[in-house]
Amino acid sequence: MSATLHIYPAPSTPREEAWHYRFECAEGHGESGAIDSLDTLAEVLRRWGRHLADQPWTVLPTFGGAAPARTEDVWSWDATRVLSGPEATALVLQPRTRVSQGIPSNAQASAGPPRRSS
Repeated sequence: MSATLHIYPAPSTPREEAWHYRFECAEGHGESGAIDSLDTLAEVLRRWGRHLADQPWTVLPTFGGAAPARTEDVWSWDATRVLSGPEATALVLQPRTRVSQGIPSNAQASAGPPRRSS
């Protein structure tokens, strides 16, 4: 079994209310838990995002607020911040104002997950 990260809505709850993750790898260690905020999602994706399976990057959970007008390299958001970057290991949380002004993230460009586009 290769390493995999699964991000999924919690059973028996509305999609917007609760998400969970489960990471499994061949060495037998893994972890799981709730994704209750943009901070938690960012942490999980930085650690294990390169192993994301069954869930396209373009449909990751969001945590409030309208979608930003510019969504290239934006993977999730809350009312005041966006999670952006060209790949899982280079994700940054930044204020929405930086994205709306077209200021790129501090991450270096490289190959990564498919880009969300507006």
